[in-house]
Amino acid sequence: MRNFLMSAMALTAVLVIPGVASANDVADRTQAISICRAEVQAQAGADASVRLDQVRVRLRTVRVDLDVWRDGALQNVRCDVERGHEQLTIASITPTLQTASLAR
Repeated sequence: MRNFLMSAMALTAVLVIPGVASANDVADRTQAISICRAEVQAQAGADASVRLDQVRVRLRTVRVDLDVWRDGALQNVRCDVERGHEQLTIASITPTLQTASLAR
């Protein structure tokens, strides 16, 4: 009986805890898209068009993939955003758009 009770409590914890942790996933995802899109647009310049490709929410990061159209050319840009702090912050943008525009 004790093993059954412990198993039931462990199963309940596994099922409930991720639900609580994912409560902010939608808000973090929306904010990450917003800050990544703004930063990439600022780096790419006013003549570029920045569109969302996909988003993946992970435990400590949100990965935002964007398509940047500039001068008829497509460039894929990945923006990683750190979460778990008071405020989301951009950890990296790959490739950096200033460097990519100089290489053209």
